[in-house]
Amino acid sequence: MARKKGGSAISDSSLRLRSATRGRGRWEVGALKGAPRLALALEAALRRQEGILQVSANPISSRILIIYQPDATEAQIESLLRFCLQEIAAGKVERPPLSGGGVPPLIQILQDTLPERRQFVYPLLLSTVEHLISIFQELSLVAILNTAHGSGPRFLRLLGRRGVKTRLAVMTGIAMTLSLINLLVQTRRKRAWQKLTQSAQQRLRMRLITHIQEQDLAFFNQRSTAQLIKAVTENTARIGEFIERASDEGIQKVMNIFAASTTLATASPRLVMIVMFPLPLILFSTKYFGQRAADRYEVAGEFSNRFVKTLENSLSGVAEMKSFTAEEAELERLCDYSQHYSEASLNAIMMASLQSQFAGTLASLSFLLTTGYSGIMAVSDRISLSEHTRVVYWFPQLLRALSGLEDLIKLYHSANNAAQELLKIFESQPSIESGPVELPVASARGEVIFEHVSFGYQPEVKVLDDISFRLRSGETLAVVGPTGSGKSTLLRLLLRFYDVDEGHIYFDGREVRELNLEDLRAAISLVSQEAHLFQGTIRENVGYGRREAVEEQLHRALHYAGATSLIEHLPAGLETEVGDRGRKLSGGERQRVAVARAVLKLSGGAPVLALDEATSQLDNETEAALKKSLREATVGKTVIMIAHRLSTIRSADRILVLERGKIVEEGKHDDLIERQGLYASLWRLQNDDPLGGRLEVRLSD
Repeated sequence: MARKKGGSAISDSSLRLRSATRGRGRWEVGALKGAPRLALALEAALRRQEGILQVSANPISSRILIIYQPDATEAQIESLLRFCLQEIAAGKVERPPLSGGGVPPLIQILQDTLPERRQFVYPLLLSTVEHLISIFQELSLVAILNTAHGSGPRFLRLLGRRGVKTRLAVMTGIAMTLSLINLLVQTRRKRAWQKLTQSAQQRLRMRLITHIQEQDLAFFNQRSTAQLIKAVTENTARIGEFIERASDEGIQKVMNIFAASTTLATASPRLVMIVMFPLPLILFSTKYFGQRAADRYEVAGEFSNRFVKTLENSLSGVAEMKSFTAEEAELERLCDYSQHYSEASLNAIMMASLQSQFAGTLASLSFLLTTGYSGIMAVSDRISLSEHTRVVYWFPQLLRALSGLEDLIKLYHSANNAAQELLKIFESQPSIESGPVELPVASARGEVIFEHVSFGYQPEVKVLDDISFRLRSGETLAVVGPTGSGKSTLLRLLLRFYDVDEGHIYFDGREVRELNLEDLRAAISLVSQEAHLFQGTIRENVGYGRREAVEEQLHRALHYAGATSLIEHLPAGLETEVGDRGRKLSGGERQRVAVARAVLKLSGGAPVLALDEATSQLDNETEAALKKSLREATVGKTVIMIAHRLSTIRSADRILVLERGKIVEEGKHDDLIERQGLYASLWRLQNDDPLGGRLEVRLSD
């Protein structure tokens, strides 16, 4: 079947399998050729199909790479591909626009980024002065040429025919003086524009970072860290470069075009007619090729994001990649994305170059006509030799100014594409909004109630189902269960990283959605399963949640976390650099620093301590010592513990046992053992371990 839609034909019969391995296939789809919107729509449609893991469609090579569940067959995937093409052709799947309508993205970003108008006055003035001086330099060079031919500026002719050398010396002196003045002005101009650009770039960067920090976790689940870093660094830099160059070089081009056009007009109005003849065609080509170049730059940006995301994923998992000897497969995957990105970038550059080459050819033809016609007029004494010299000299200046617009056009497309990516981030709004009720930490009690709570990260899959429990102030609650039962999700909902789908969560008698978000999170001290440390020293990481803490409080927190010996054995002590994400420390050391950070926050008044597998990387002896010291640090505090090692939670006031998102058991350790249910089964499994289980029991008694 084939159908016209949006100016391109879609045919599900033009499919050809190019290569395939288990769980991975590449098809050639003829309809994709030169159809970036169709490529995006096809990717979106396929990602919604069951069993599809990853899709990458290339409108340049007309090929699509599909990674799918290994148990699916090539015929099944091809059938899905045909089905999606038919859905798009029937109009059931909307093709996403490549560029937003109305105001261009770059203009929207600049409206909120540019400094006040008065801050532009000084750099604009310097640019105008410098480019005027440059024009006068060009005029002085023409005057020197004309003087050598016996003509020249009238005010120098008063020196007479015998003063040709003098006139040349005077004009040369003027040209050299202008060069020295231009050097002084140029330095100040560059500094002024760079200062203005850095100010605008800093403003945009901080605005973007602030907006990103305001987003909820769902936002970060949809975007890779590499994409966000690229947005904050590379995309803001492109816009900053546009602010500086477009303003400064734009003034230069306009002034040169004006000076050259005026010079040609004073020589002969007919010459101006010849010069202006190709301008309508140039303007038409700018509009025609410009939109197509913009679309291709946006496609290149999409492929750039995918490549960066894949590269980040590959580098962050380098240990796993090497352990599975998957370097070759990973390199092939990166090569695919890099190739797509290179082809898309080349296609965009070629379209922009085609625009400039078309305009340049027209301008060159115009130059040949103008120069030839000017020579005929000079021979016929219709213009003077001096005027002919000006035409021959200034017309290339006009061409250079016009061709120089190519760089500005490319710069605009690049900055506009960067702005488009930034707008996608700015358009994201957090679904988690702060409530109006304040909760002073000093008066918070730490009572937690879950009432018929249900939640799923995806609407159709429930992670928690009708969870209800009450945790009084000062009690210790342990949550255990098989992997994937929803234990960590309880803490994420309590901290309002996500909002419940059904039911209610109360903190000190108030629904958490009513509470001020900062106050709620300030009342809960969290140690997550993946202990994340920030670039900096141990001192900075321990004091991260309470920067006003004094030395004694820091050491007390480290003592409770069992990290005192760690600090004593490090040459720099508290000033030891932990490295990127704490990689200079072992897993157990990172966990102890994270526990110290949480304990320090508790000492500042936070009433709740939440431990999510906080001791998973500690040996049994260290874990037992830490457990004992934490009892002292959490006297009067509410504690929620999530653990796989059941020995760590035997002394909890209450234990919740989760399975498939439901509470299947609840009670104290001894009671749960007597019931012979899931908890007792898990306990037996751990204690039957001849190396770990019995030792854990002995240490926990």
